[in-house]
Amino acid sequence: MANPLRILIVEDSDDDLFLLLHELRKGGYEPEYAAVCTADAMRLALSERQWDVISSDYNMPGFSALAALKILQESGRDLPFIVVSGKIGEDQAVAAMKAGAHDYVMKQNLSRLTPAIEREIREADERRRRREAEVALNRQFAQFKTIFDSMSAVVYVADMNSYEILYMNPYAAMIFGDDWKERRCYHFFQDDQLGPCDFCTNQQLVSDGHPQAVVTSEHLNSRNGRWYQWTDRAIEWTDGRLVRLQIAIDITDIKEMERLKDEMISAVSHEMRTPLTAMLGFTEFLLENELDCEKTKEILQTIHKETERLNELIGNFLDMQRLRGQAGTGRYEMVEVEGLLRHGVQLFTINRGMHRVSVECPPDLPPVKGDSEKLHQVMINLLSNACKYSPPGSAVVVGASQVDDLVVITVADEGIGIPAEVREKVFERFFRVDNTDRRMVGGTGLGLALVKEIVEAHGGRIWVEPRAPKGSVFSFSLPVYS
Repeated sequence: MANPLRILIVEDSDDDLFLLLHELRKGGYEPEYAAVCTADAMRLALSERQWDVISSDYNMPGFSALAALKILQESGRDLPFIVVSGKIGEDQAVAAMKAGAHDYVMKQNLSRLTPAIEREIREADERRRRREAEVALNRQFAQFKTIFDSMSAVVYVADMNSYEILYMNPYAAMIFGDDWKERRCYHFFQDDQLGPCDFCTNQQLVSDGHPQAVVTSEHLNSRNGRWYQWTDRAIEWTDGRLVRLQIAIDITDIKEMERLKDEMISAVSHEMRTPLTAMLGFTEFLLENELDCEKTKEILQTIHKETERLNELIGNFLDMQRLRGQAGTGRYEMVEVEGLLRHGVQLFTINRGMHRVSVECPPDLPPVKGDSEKLHQVMINLLSNACKYSPPGSAVVVGASQVDDLVVITVADEGIGIPAEVREKVFERFFRVDNTDRRMVGGTGLGLALVKEIVEAHGGRIWVEPRAPKGSVFSFSLPVYS
């Protein structure tokens, strides 16, 4: 069965047209054709129908193959264009091919026509498929780019062989810089990296020219010191080559939370074990031994003291967890500073024989912005520490002053003081100064850490300084209410 062929023939000779059609039928085609020999006729034929191929005589009165080729190119169609001529020199043939003709066949050798048409139609189909694939890839990339450009994640594409960065989304450029074009990924994203990274996934992403499964891992970036969890996969680029797409999410905060969680669990377990060990030991001792009332009372007092310590530890720990869970949800309102100080001091003036607690607060201080309950907890913890680490009868002074748009509140004692080298560490969870005098007093190591959490949640800061001639001054700042 003959193959249909839609052919536009640019020819002014009926005899040559007959021979050309005869050759096509002999080659297994059933041509559906139109013959034209002027520019206008060719333009009309191109506009009215779809064609598979165009053949053109080289020279005709008032028309030529080069003129016909120009009309085809102006139409924007990609059709095989074959010059069929009885008289064409080598220079003319070369000129026609340079102008865009796909092949030329001498009329004395028309047996070449059918194979030439078959080949050029096949190549035209291949070009069409490539264009369609390229258009589809460009459209797909445009869609992906729209998505990637809006993501709060580092997204980039790099060549698998040269490692050149081909695309980077605005978020990545904001973090690493916008001078990424023509840069290699390992130079751009890492510090002092002279070659591909040890954890590069290029070899894993492609096998025998085919994309493989995605690869996910996490690494510390040497350029900005942040942890990223990244996912790599091989994708087809707009020109058909396979490239590496990486999407990296910053997990530094998650890493830090995991570290803090592990430290917290370890520290809580250790700190809880100490009072529990004492409680269990003394309880077993009471159960196994007959003691007089005085000795029994002494042991029960020790158990009670350790129970209070354990209860304080659990309370502070739960307060810290509750504070973190409510981050950003505090009931911030106008808080009068003098009222805050006197309310806190009230609890420590009941037993006047223990410490001399006083308040020094100017009457014209502006209010602060904060959660009154949490700020009261700050005052209680600081005053409790001041009294706990100061000798009976010593003075504890609570004061406040305005510094620019902040109010600074201080709690000064005449206690044992804090060595300079550990003043920054006293606000860390479970940190206690390793000093016999202090350890005798006891404590959970969470009180000051909780105070720091609350103060920083209010947009302030806390610090400690020595007090002359002895003692410590704990200070914290709070924003003025506005």
